[in-house]
Amino acid sequence: MGLAPGELDGRVAVVTGAARGIGHAAAAALAALGARVAVVDIAGEGEEAVEQIRAAGGEARFFGCDVSDEAAVAHLARAVRDGMGPASVVINNAVVCPVAPVEQMSAALWDRVFAVNLRGAFLVTRAFLPQLREAGTGTLVNLISTDAMPGLSAYIASKQGLVGFTQSLAAEIGDGSLRVVAFAPGMVETPGLLEAARGLAPLLGMSEAGFRRVSLHPAYEGLMPVEHAGLALAFLVARLAGEYHGQVASGYEVLERAGLITPCGPTAPAGEPGVGDVPLAEGLTRLKEILAETEADFQRLPVFVRPLARSGFRSRTGKPVQAWQQEADALLACVREGRPFDRDRLRADLDRLVAYVEGVPAETARFTRDPAVLAQVQARMDGYARDLRSLQAALTEGGRAAATG
Repeated sequence: MGLAPGELDGRVAVVTGAARGIGHAAAAALAALGARVAVVDIAGEGEEAVEQIRAAGGEARFFGCDVSDEAAVAHLARAVRDGMGPASVVINNAVVCPVAPVEQMSAALWDRVFAVNLRGAFLVTRAFLPQLREAGTGTLVNLISTDAMPGLSAYIASKQGLVGFTQSLAAEIGDGSLRVVAFAPGMVETPGLLEAARGLAPLLGMSEAGFRRVSLHPAYEGLMPVEHAGLALAFLVARLAGEYHGQVASGYEVLERAGLITPCGPTAPAGEPGVGDVPLAEGLTRLKEILAETEADFQRLPVFVRPLARSGFRSRTGKPVQAWQQEADALLACVREGRPFDRDRLRADLDRLVAYVEGVPAETARFTRDPAVLAQVQARMDGYARDLRSLQAALTEGGRAAATG
């Protein structure tokens, strides 16, 4: 993934819920990059996690803490600072994820989910913000989930609450050295998810074995390996946090940008319809040109305006320009090599990009009244929208050919 072993040397990383699952994998990955890791958990298994990190050559300490307890979190922050130094990375990962339909859920269980998942993230964030500021370049990541499922109403509601918390906190902090990101890892094969599968699979009309074979990305035949989720978090912290400040980062997207996975599947059999599709390749090439021109436009803006423009692009299109560019490169390679990819996902992404370019003239009118400039911008955006719709049409035609060939 291009990460250096000492890339995070000198940094103290706090990971809650780090005894197992994604938290454990993230703690191990951060330690492998040189960070000193505070493994925080209510479970004694955290000691085992620390031993494993140390055996691999990393530095870690275990801190027992119930993140829903205000006094315990305040003590944790003091103990980490006194024992390891000010934290410059905080990962809010501690979670409770019971499977219970709304009609069968007690108020006490609902409250416990929110106490850990949402209140806990707030308490940890509030306690460590002074340390993150003191460290100079601080990164705070809140783990979320955007995939609603039956039986997980409390869990999903708490996690979607974290999205709003992340966005509001980022607005309070502003653009600077402190970055706040919401991270949606994806469908990951964690002990917690496999335990939940016993109750969750029947609600989805699936067997447990079938649930484990669910894949949300062509790079995986089933759930994402937990080690990959940990690597995605480490890469996000080390390389991408500034780009996703106040935004949601997808684990699959981060791993694609890191080069660990690609947005397409294995090479298609010879003669499969759609392989080497010329209109599709031309459309993706034009997409790359549009993205390059958009990035050049951002670079021409005054320095103080660039963060606002980039944030607006991310929020309206779902990802930063750089992520779009990397995905366009990968998809063009898929088309040229005859490998399948998720056409529905690309169509949906292009819908958002078309909506963005169609809104650019109105945004431009907020800053200038020059009719010549506005006419030029309108003409360019009309051309972009037309070319992007042509790419969508090529996607549809290629999909029909594959289905009927």
